[in-house]
Amino acid sequence: MAPSGLKAVVGEKILSGAVKSVRKDGEWKVLIVDHSSMRMLSACCKMSDIMAEGITIVEDIMKRREPIPSLEAIYLISPTEKSVRALINDFRDTPSFTYKAAHVFFTDICPDALFSELGKSRVSKVIKTLKEINVAFLPCESQVYSLDNPDSFHCFFSPHRAADKNKMMETLAEQIATICATLKEYPAVRYRKGPDDNAILAEMVLDRLNAHKADNPSMGEGPDKARSQLLIVDRGYDPVSPVLHELTFQAMVYDLLDIQQDVYKYKSTGIGESREKEVLLDEDDELWVQLRHMHIADVTKKSNRATEDVL
Repeated sequence: MAPSGLKAVVGEKILSGAVKSVRKDGEWKVLIVDHSSMRMLSACCKMSDIMAEGITIVEDIMKRREPIPSLEAIYLISPTEKSVRALINDFRDTPSFTYKAAHVFFTDICPDALFSELGKSRVSKVIKTLKEINVAFLPCESQVYSLDNPDSFHCFFSPHRAADKNKMMETLAEQIATICATLKEYPAVRYRKGPDDNAILAEMVLDRLNAHKADNPSMGEGPDKARSQLLIVDRGYDPVSPVLHELTFQAMVYDLLDIQQDVYKYKSTGIGESREKEVLLDEDDELWVQLRHMHIADVTKKSNRATEDVL
């Protein structure tokens, strides 16, 4: 059965497109990630699922690591200068490298300059796999994603960042296109008439969608499948929402409780010593999924009825 929900689709794409694709029975591998790919991996994959595919340890490429020259490494990293340089440094020292060989999976399109630098380095001699899996976004919920680019607002509107604006829009366009490619959608692109940036971004997204379509002609096709619509609007379309306080159960929980990485810690009470317990608020918690987007008042009514039913 095909995975449902954005997080499940991304998780399956990472496991099938990267980890499972290089797995061999009886062989263990090391999984190396950077900050961006770790956030993505944590959002949609369980550690038990990763370990079940022959991964013995998951490590951060930016941290000092103990060499394991007897094992091959899977690199799931974003194609940034920092991450690529760290990859190159893992295979710079002789006589032994940090790992036996490298299977490199970029989350996005690797720029030509970095690709050329990679080809000229020693790591090119031990790379067994080099692919782009095109997952350049952060899946937050089953139907919610983030481009994880908090700097974009400043870049759009600050006169001091005008030189960076076009490059930032190209990055956003590619990220949006990877979302569509991941969902196997080839949408019609529509944008709000007004600011020129809307039209420019829409054109950039369309160009990248066409490139993905050329690589995968079946994208967006299927029996009884209607063409989806991609809507691009700017903040001026709805300037009020950012200053409003959400009245959903999810907003209240994150406002009032100390929740870190979607984990709520509390102390149990009752007979004997109190113990600290943890609750992970994710897609596997059916009650959380059912209540999180409901109005606080509706949740109160629902919880009261459920309590009465139990009593």
